[in-house]
Amino acid sequence: MGSKSKIAVMALVLGIVCFLNLLGIEKAIAAIIAGWLGLKETEIEGKSGKRLAMTGIVLGSLYIVTITVLLILKGPEFIGMISRMSGK
Repeated sequence: MGSKSKIAVMALVLGIVCFLNLLGIEKAIAAIIAGWLGLKETEIEGKSGKRLAMTGIVLGSLYIVTITVLLILKGPEFIGMISRMSGK
């Protein structure tokens, strides 16, 4: 095994960071893309970091699924709250 894939490490970091703030969907998408690129890099160049890339993909996907479920379940309530705050 060679050195660790930097792209795989980036995927892991983005996957973790997307959970640390609100509206981290762009970071989740970036984690999935970087994870996929990291997997390809580990296969082609023989670098280590396959598990890091996979973890980035899983965390990014989990975040997107979580936000989607929350929007489906609590979206109407959130829109109603905003409407009441704006006085409409």
